[in-house]
Amino acid sequence: MHTENSKNKASRIFDNLLIVTFVIGLFLPLVLTHNRKESATEKRKLAEFPELKWDQKSMTKFPSQFESFFNDHFGLRDQLTQVYSLYSIILKNSSNPKVLIGLDDWLFYVNPSEGNSLEDYRRNDPFTPEELRSWKIGLEAKHKWLKQQGISYLFVAVPDKYSIYSEYMPEHIRQVGKQTRLDQLIEYMKDSEVTVLDLRPALLAAKQQGQLFYKTDTHWNNFGAAIAQHEIIRTIQKVYPNLNPINYSWQDFGLIEYKSGDIANMLNISYFLKEMVPELRKPLPRCDKQIAEKHPEDQMKATFFTDCRIDAPKALIFRDSFFIALQPYISQYFAKTVYVWEWPDIKLLEKYLQYNHPDIVIEARVERHLKFIK
Repeated sequence: MHTENSKNKASRIFDNLLIVTFVIGLFLPLVLTHNRKESATEKRKLAEFPELKWDQKSMTKFPSQFESFFNDHFGLRDQLTQVYSLYSIILKNSSNPKVLIGLDDWLFYVNPSEGNSLEDYRRNDPFTPEELRSWKIGLEAKHKWLKQQGISYLFVAVPDKYSIYSEYMPEHIRQVGKQTRLDQLIEYMKDSEVTVLDLRPALLAAKQQGQLFYKTDTHWNNFGAAIAQHEIIRTIQKVYPNLNPINYSWQDFGLIEYKSGDIANMLNISYFLKEMVPELRKPLPRCDKQIAEKHPEDQMKATFFTDCRIDAPKALIFRDSFFIALQPYISQYFAKTVYVWEWPDIKLLEKYLQYNHPDIVIEARVERHLKFIK
């Protein structure tokens, strides 16, 4: 009898603890509700608390606006979304429409608003003839204008990760067309005077040596950037024979731990995913670096220049995020290099020539951004 009473008492205690835990679980997110402006994990602005005005239009909108605010600000949201995203990785079902979970934990960036890159990979969203003509007209206009100033011009097409590591794309993603937009552009520009550099052949050949892109980030790693810089300088060498591109091999790099990149951050699981990535064993030459123009929102996009104090040509480079890893390699070849995070037209070229009348202008654009013609 005593044993039975003890069991009943233990059962009641357990039931009460369960009820208390459930109630705490219900109210803790409310208690811990915050009012932060941005999400550090999702890298976006959070919904603001809606202003309630005593008119019909405002009162009608208030419930949905408050729901958006609460969904962004309730307590433990980041922790709960991390758990959800971790299960998504295990089940190969992305919790973010901008991220595709590939084979062997490779992550791919497929934001539909950035060039519809997934459909481009499937060869299902080609350039129209008018778009190809617009590209050619724009590139040739910049080439011609710069040539009149005595300046060389090089357009560099940077491949997306899925173009180099298509074997890790999910098996259900089928390629249905004949060409990607980059394939079309390279073919269309073959008879043009404009030098358009396709980095895919060199990167595909270098895959045999070692990994070129991060698994958890959209960008190439330091070894991938080393292969790319060799091709860029080798192409420029045709105009400036004194430039000697350095041919790095996998043996020039050691492996270090990398705590996941930008795509993992989009899934809010950067704490869980790690990989070993290449780092150059011998440091690159240091060049003086100065900011020329601050960016109002993102200092990574600031305009800056490097001065390497060597007898070499000067360069003006219009870049995107792929040039972050490239910049230390490229700067060592030029006396002075200006880096601008924009897509140039003639007006923009005129503006930036004031900083440094260059011998060559390089424009680099990642494959998914080819959709945006300028």
